[in-house]
Amino acid sequence: MTSRFDAPDSSNGDQNVAQQSMRDMVEELKTTEAVVAKTTLLQRIANLVREVPETKDTFRGADGFLLLVHLLSTLSTTIGRPGSQQTRDVVACIKSVFTLASETLKGHAANLEFFEVRRFAPVASNAIVTSKPKAFIGYSSLSDGVALLVGNPVTADVTLGCLLALSFGDFVLVEFFSSLRTKLPDTEAMNVHFLEFAPGLTSISLPGTFGILWSFVLRTMNTDRALRLIIYRLLEHLTHSTHRNLAVLCMQNILPHLFTSLKSTSSSGDDREHRTLAKILRHLFEMGASTQDSWKLLQCIAKQVGSVDIDMFELLRSSAKSRWPKHFLLNGRSALAMSSTETKALPAHGFTFMAWIWLERMPSEPHKLFRISFGSSDAVALSIGSNGTLALRTRAVQKVQMLPKSKVTTSRWTHVTLVHHTHRSSHPSICVFIDGILSDSMQWAYPKLDEASPATFMVGDDVAAVDSSWCVASAYLLSVALDDDFPRFIHHLGPRYSESFQDQTLIRFLTYEASTSLNMHITGQGAALPENSQLKKAIRGDSIISDSSIIFRVVPQLHDEMDNIVTRGDVLQVRCQPLDLAVWRIGGAALLLRLVALAQTPHELSRALSVFSDCLRNCWQNSDDMERLHGYDVLASTLRARSHLINMTSFETLFEFLGLNFRSPDLSTVVNTIAYRAVALDFELWSKTSADIQRAHLEHFAFLLRASRFRNFNIKMRLSKLGIVRKLLFAIQSAWYPQETISLVVNALVLVAQSSFTAEEAIRPIVSYIVASLAEEPRSSSSSSPRSSTSRGDLLRSSARDKTEQVLEALVSMMRIPSLHSKLAATLPMPRICLLLLGTHPSAHTACQVLGMLGFSLKASLSSGKNFELASGWAILKTVLPRVWDRSVHDAALDLLPGRPGSRSDNDSGFPQMLSVFLFALYQGLLAGNDSAEPGEAPSKDAIIWILDDLAKLHESSSSFRRVFRSQSTSQLLSDALNLLSPMRQPSGALDAKIFAKLTHFGLLVAMGKHIPTSQKQQILDIVRPDAQPRRQPNTVDTSGSRLGIVQADTVRKASGRIEEWRKTILASERKRFRQTLLDLQEKRRRIVSFEESVSASATERDIWSHTARKRMWRLDETEGPHRVRKKMESLLESVVQDSRSTGHEEASSAFDSEALSTTQSELASPNIVAIPSWTDEDGDPLTEEISEDKLRRVRHQLEPGDVIEAVSTVCRIAGVDSFPGLLIFGRTHVYMLEGLVESGEGEVIDAGSAPEGMFLISGSTVDLRNSQRAQRWYNVCHWSKYQASLTGCFLFQDVGFEIFFKDSRTLLVIFLDRARRQTASQMLSSITLKMRIRSSPSAVEKELQLAQQQWQNRELSNFGYLNILNQLSGRTPNDATQYPVFPWVLKDYVSEMLDFSSPNVFRDLTKPMGALTAERREAAETRYDNLGSVGEKPFHYGTHFSSSMIVCHFNIRIQPFTNMFKTLQGGDWDLPDRLFADIGRAYSSASQDIRGDVRELIPEFFTCPEFLENSSSLDFGISQTTGERIHNVKLPAWAKGDPLLFIVIHRRVLESHYVSENLPAWIDLIWGCKQQDVDAVNVFHPLSYEGAIDLDKITNDLERQATVGIIHNFGQTPKKLFASPHPPRNLHGLLSLPITIARGIPEDALALARDPKPFKRNAVSNISIDLSDGNDCGVRPLPCGVIDLPSPGHGQVSWYQDASDRSLRLVTYGKVTQTIEHVAPSCAAFADQNTLVTGSDDNIVRVWRVNHGQMAPSGFVGASGRSRRHASSTLSMTHLLRGHSQRVACIATSRTWSVIVSGSEDGSAIIWDLNRGSYRHSIWHGDENLRAEVCLSAINESTGYIATCSASHLMLHTINARSIARLDTVRVPITSLAFHEREYSHLDILATGHNDGSITLWTWNADGTPAGMQAQWEFVEVRRMDSGEGASDVTLGSVTALKFIGERLCVGYASGLTYLWTIPS
Repeated sequence: MTSRFDAPDSSNGDQNVAQQSMRDMVEELKTTEAVVAKTTLLQRIANLVREVPETKDTFRGADGFLLLVHLLSTLSTTIGRPGSQQTRDVVACIKSVFTLASETLKGHAANLEFFEVRRFAPVASNAIVTSKPKAFIGYSSLSDGVALLVGNPVTADVTLGCLLALSFGDFVLVEFFSSLRTKLPDTEAMNVHFLEFAPGLTSISLPGTFGILWSFVLRTMNTDRALRLIIYRLLEHLTHSTHRNLAVLCMQNILPHLFTSLKSTSSSGDDREHRTLAKILRHLFEMGASTQDSWKLLQCIAKQVGSVDIDMFELLRSSAKSRWPKHFLLNGRSALAMSSTETKALPAHGFTFMAWIWLERMPSEPHKLFRISFGSSDAVALSIGSNGTLALRTRAVQKVQMLPKSKVTTSRWTHVTLVHHTHRSSHPSICVFIDGILSDSMQWAYPKLDEASPATFMVGDDVAAVDSSWCVASAYLLSVALDDDFPRFIHHLGPRYSESFQDQTLIRFLTYEASTSLNMHITGQGAALPENSQLKKAIRGDSIISDSSIIFRVVPQLHDEMDNIVTRGDVLQVRCQPLDLAVWRIGGAALLLRLVALAQTPHELSRALSVFSDCLRNCWQNSDDMERLHGYDVLASTLRARSHLINMTSFETLFEFLGLNFRSPDLSTVVNTIAYRAVALDFELWSKTSADIQRAHLEHFAFLLRASRFRNFNIKMRLSKLGIVRKLLFAIQSAWYPQETISLVVNALVLVAQSSFTAEEAIRPIVSYIVASLAEEPRSSSSSSPRSSTSRGDLLRSSARDKTEQVLEALVSMMRIPSLHSKLAATLPMPRICLLLLGTHPSAHTACQVLGMLGFSLKASLSSGKNFELASGWAILKTVLPRVWDRSVHDAALDLLPGRPGSRSDNDSGFPQMLSVFLFALYQGLLAGNDSAEPGEAPSKDAIIWILDDLAKLHESSSSFRRVFRSQSTSQLLSDALNLLSPMRQPSGALDAKIFAKLTHFGLLVAMGKHIPTSQKQQILDIVRPDAQPRRQPNTVDTSGSRLGIVQADTVRKASGRIEEWRKTILASERKRFRQTLLDLQEKRRRIVSFEESVSASATERDIWSHTARKRMWRLDETEGPHRVRKKMESLLESVVQDSRSTGHEEASSAFDSEALSTTQSELASPNIVAIPSWTDEDGDPLTEEISEDKLRRVRHQLEPGDVIEAVSTVCRIAGVDSFPGLLIFGRTHVYMLEGLVESGEGEVIDAGSAPEGMFLISGSTVDLRNSQRAQRWYNVCHWSKYQASLTGCFLFQDVGFEIFFKDSRTLLVIFLDRARRQTASQMLSSITLKMRIRSSPSAVEKELQLAQQQWQNRELSNFGYLNILNQLSGRTPNDATQYPVFPWVLKDYVSEMLDFSSPNVFRDLTKPMGALTAERREAAETRYDNLGSVGEKPFHYGTHFSSSMIVCHFNIRIQPFTNMFKTLQGGDWDLPDRLFADIGRAYSSASQDIRGDVRELIPEFFTCPEFLENSSSLDFGISQTTGERIHNVKLPAWAKGDPLLFIVIHRRVLESHYVSENLPAWIDLIWGCKQQDVDAVNVFHPLSYEGAIDLDKITNDLERQATVGIIHNFGQTPKKLFASPHPPRNLHGLLSLPITIARGIPEDALALARDPKPFKRNAVSNISIDLSDGNDCGVRPLPCGVIDLPSPGHGQVSWYQDASDRSLRLVTYGKVTQTIEHVAPSCAAFADQNTLVTGSDDNIVRVWRVNHGQMAPSGFVGASGRSRRHASSTLSMTHLLRGHSQRVACIATSRTWSVIVSGSEDGSAIIWDLNRGSYRHSIWHGDENLRAEVCLSAINESTGYIATCSASHLMLHTINARSIARLDTVRVPITSLAFHEREYSHLDILATGHNDGSITLWTWNADGTPAGMQAQWEFVEVRRMDSGEGASDVTLGSVTALKFIGERLCVGYASGLTYLWTIPS
């Protein structure tokens, strides 16, 4: 039969014969039993397939593949002994099976798809589907078939070899395992032998087969070392070979198993295996890893002992280099195609094709990248040649046009754009862009189509059999032709961008480098780029590419079955994830910052910075996160603490991240100005590094400003506004740098100054610094520098003048550049500046530099000389220069003389006036020689010789010099000097004789000259003639009477005085500036401390390095629930609890407590309007700037962007018994509370610790003065839109209190210094809220009281709620422990096992006060009252009160902050153990029965908060002397069964009982009503406890006032009286649990619930929205999956797609998309209120969004528009990113009432988040560590705060603090929806669950089934189950998908799309 097909004919007849033969042989194979016969048949079939490839389809159709799998599964039974013939036959048969499988699969798409179970799931916006036959066999069947063969040692190696050979399509590899095993254990021999197989290990053609191989290897690899070594060698080869192989390995999930092995080899010490594994993993991680794999790698970095695993660090560093986006990999003949029956022509307005491609190797021949075809012919085809050159062919031009400039290179991602315009007369119609840059263009006609055929769009080539391997990250076809500049923008989005260009802020997806490149382009284009260009529009936030213009979008994402893009040929989808994205999901920028903080060695720091920079460089998400966290400031602070660890590698890594290029300095720029400002310009940081790092850092300016080709961009767009010159000058002033480095700092100063040599940036700062520093007189006292608190010296130390002179020298050097000199001269009056710099006592070096500067100025302008003369400059030089005349000064002065050697001798260059300076110096020197001058005030004798020699030389050589002596004054100076010769007629020494001779010689030269006047000529000759006698004897002692002194003394004195006046002015200005810079730096450090704490706070027990997380402590959160209930617990870091609040302040103070430049506080406080000398320029002093004294400077940085301060008040925030001084700031948009700062009497912001003593005199409280500018918790900032109401009130009976209520459940109680200031603030608040159009609740007490009373009487308000309102209206508040809400004791039975609510004996008598409940106590009280009255004092019944701060802290002693408050009141320690609150029954007995007991009532925590009864912090209260037991948790009544929660539930039930409701009015009369001071009711307390009893403002004696305040504070305060008449009773008819207007309720009549007969909505239902403004269908709006309604009335919705092809969030208004936010990947969402949206995402992150209603979105937030424009519709802006989940977020529940978010995730947990702070609180886990079930449902009870979470395994109920209540197994009846029944108070809580069978169950929970003597055991109890068939028609409802209680009705949505109401019939 084989010979028949030796030369097969191509006719159909021969094919039919071959196909029939194939069917016959397959049938024969099915019946053959013998192994050898099977082998023969298999070989014959394989030959037939090779000869007639068409028979491959026949083989599949004849069930050939099923037969092969069956054969493999049966061969295991025929295996004989090793080496036997039977075994050899089986092995031959195995090989034949795999050979046949390979032949039938090779290159045959239908067989491959039949054999595989969809190798991948391609995606596109319009769809990708892989068409496949109706049936398939799948790799799982093959795996099952070979399992027994692999499990048998005889056939294991050959079977694995066959699988390997099938994977690669090369059957030389069959003997791979068995052959290599023979070479072991000699690994070297094995490696050599491996090379023989290497040619066959080219490319994995069947990834699924390789996956089977790997699965079997995993089973035995740990125990079979030989197999393990072979596999490692194979993987090492594959990871180094091709990108496809590496991609396949990643797809097979090999990485986590190898990583586990790496950790085990690390502990076992096997170095060789460890190194090999590390090498393999390095390549796998570089390809990308899952979030879980990256988590494990990062987790291994930090060891438990605090050190770092350096091997893992190296692996992490390699992983951080990963740059692979998700992509398609196409090999050979392969393509992605989409057909469209609707598109039958090319777009009418042109089209654009864009794709990101990566070539592994060039194609062997031309290969199509993209084509558009209609019918059988191509309309457009773009191809690539073997050399990478692109070519284009269209139907309009049939020839293939090469595009020579459009080339694509291998091994890099390239963005290719083809734009075809329909017609452009002035521009080419076809443009090709490579990486956004126009490479080729041509003028071609637009293709026209004759026939109307469906269009096919294809990426790739499915026709040509070309050897190619390339990747596509994304491909788009647009129905618009883009402008020439817009492809550049698209290119800069990078290959990771895969969205639809609908986000209005596309610029936020740009990396720093991309943004810089784009800025360079725009800057370079200038005016050539019009404002209406697409590029500028995109930057502004305009939409360029509409969603409808995208014809197709091919991106590698998950997709659904409806997609219609198909794959053809060998296409793999590689879903790799770089480390930076994994870091983003795990911890974001905070994780990177903590990674850097882990480093303890230079090597670790360099590696950490490498990871840090790599994870930020290409990830805009992490970059945004860094800016949000102020991460670069935190990084600088971290590096400052580790400056000694910074080596050159760290430095280069960091600065390469900032934009420097050390390999090509000409490419250096600043790509990240925020990071550059924070890190590179932190000169204190770099001054602490080693000398070589300091040098490198200071020299980096040369890279940017000199070497870079982008220097102009760097100067104008990056560095010009950073104030670098002032920063460098401050660094010089502050003594950070050592003296030897100052020259480098000055060099950097010169570079920066030259680059931007303007008045503001360089000229004035430098000159002012020099003037001030030179003017500073040396002082013995010292002031500190910012560098060290131990060196308390003045700013000008011994080295300060040297630094200043170096700066002066640098300035002079810059003046040598003409352009810089002209700028300097145009800015400053240089002649006068020279005198200013010279001063009265300059150093020689200073004088030299000033003379040089003077020379430049005088030579540059004629007017300069005149100005210098007017300023008496020459006279001043005569006075000053002789004192410092040395050789350098001499040479510098000589350069100013006319006829200076080196210049033209016959011109008039130089300045004749300078000769007078020389002659005066000569005169002074000669005078000193005669002992007639002060020591050190005149030149030396050597200087006299220099003067005489050089003057003589000039006289001989220069006629211009000789002409100077025409001046009579000049000649007179010489004459005066010669007159001093008389005493020297007989020189005393050789030097004097030399001077005598030279002076005589010079005198003769001048006298003999022709230019000197005759009279003076004779005078000089008379002096110098040898035989002449002096005509007069000069006064060698006193020269004041000489002509020189007479003429110039007064002029010099006046000019010097003016200079000194000016100098002092500049000095004062610079002192103030320096001091302000110090303060700014100090404030910055304080802020950074808070930033660092926010980074540290991200570490929780769920953290990746949980062992590094600090212990969490708990305190009662100030956020309030319904009726101001406080029961949420918030976490505090242990160090914060231990008073670390002042750490940042003290550290900053110690570092910056400087008296720099001796600036006093009074100087700083005074207005800086300095006097300007009258003789300066008309424009005023050009150096002295008016440094505006901003008294609020210290707080402006706390403001939100764009906010403006409207009012500031000094207040004290009241928290319990503590008070915190601070500033209450009303901004234009926000309100702020900044603690630790107050206003001084002059209005300046100062530290509270510096405030006058007694400013806040609050006896009994702790005034915290340490907390400097640390805005504690929420009230740092709050938007005015959250403002709800405010109340004025009393504090210690003074009308100074002010309480602000916010809509986010937070309140703020402050007290003002006096009532007037409180009134002013109240009026300002009213004005602001009116301006902001904020609806605030009225504070009319009478109206609110009347409404509350009516609601209580009608049972619309519970007893608890009513008492809370009474407390609030009477001034009681949870913020003030002295006026804490008061509640009654309602029980007296604390011993029974069960409470009998029908018995009055259970209840406390509410008609009597606690002090009169027994006859004995009543008698004692009356006796006390009478006794006090008898002695003339104002009588009272009780010496204690029912409510005081001590009572509150006594009850709440176990929870913070009351624990610390109690200690404060007790003087710093606990009370005696027996006096602490330890037993509720004993506490009641003391308050109600004991004669010497108290009369305290209760606090609201007894009805709401079980945590106050537990000692969760394990505080040591001591041991009771009575019982001998350690005081721990509060002892509960027996009926509470040992459970605090059960106590709270029952106690609240008692409060709402019939008895209490009936008698509560009597107790209200005692507390707030007519019996508040009733003698007959025995209810009179201390007089000072009543409001109005005393006016503290009238007490003038401080001691008396303080004592009175102490009594009021400690004793207690009686609430404000609210009722003058007896309180009316409650309506007690009917069911007490329901309002009188409602007859039946669900908890009361659950069995009566019935479904309405007809559904009122027919939509797909995922959730149910209630719109009360909609009168239809009771306001019920069922919504489909992926849509939720805005809570506010209107037509707004938020929507998202459920599939991952679109990861955007959309805001829809009136059916139109008004905002799109991309790269969010939402999976679920919920509104907390109308202003707050919360979303969960596929990236494991929970996001909180602010809804900006018709306003501009705040800048800097995700979703904010790129330009400032006011939106008519709402916008979203992100406010918080919440990380904690390790997998996709599956559900979200929110509660504004309790300010919490509950998110459920696929990781098997639910997390409770704080909504206001955006912080983690608690975790709820479903299942153990080994089995986690996805938490898919969550709900929050708005009344109680209970939280329900549900997974496939359990329904769980917790309190708001994650305290477990009940748990229910849900495996049997899966739950599909949840909802709580809501009521202000319900005696029976109800939770409804919907199930997949359509049924609904109502649950409650209780502890009634607890066995006697056991602690309470809560359980769910079924109230009612409602089957899907109840009351329904024949319609199939499906599962319950949505539940919503609407009052006493239940709305239910079903999977069928129907929505029903369940109601209780009347």
